[in-house]
Amino acid sequence: MTDQNTADLNRRPVLEWIVGAVSALLVCAIIVYLGHEALFGDTDPPELNATIDKVQRVSGHTLILVAVSNVGDQAAAEVVVGATVHGEEFETDKKEISFDYVASHSVRRGAFLLSGSNVNADDVHLAIQGYVKP
Repeated sequence: MTDQNTADLNRRPVLEWIVGAVSALLVCAIIVYLGHEALFGDTDPPELNATIDKVQRVSGHTLILVAVSNVGDQAAAEVVVGATVHGEEFETDKKEISFDYVASHSVRRGAFLLSGSNVNADDVHLAIQGYVKP
């Protein structure tokens, strides 16, 4: 083989150069975007909401299934949800449940077990008691 034939075989195709350049630009764009978000991006604190999913009667007790949603941009740890039960047929009852971690833009579920089988969703008031930044 001559030197010219060897040189032609070692040359890179134009398509390979184009793909390499586009890939390098994409990697650089991602690095710039992530750097900008880290330095200047707005992050909302955790925004936690507790709602009642379902009320079930279980062998003389009432099971209140709750959902805790976090629509904020930051996560929350050790989230404490309190439930206060008011009713004419029973005395006021206070319960708490703790969630280890609620990620941003996620929902965690739990349940309160209340004494008495005649508790309705209208009798229960839920409130977020507090959380810790992880």
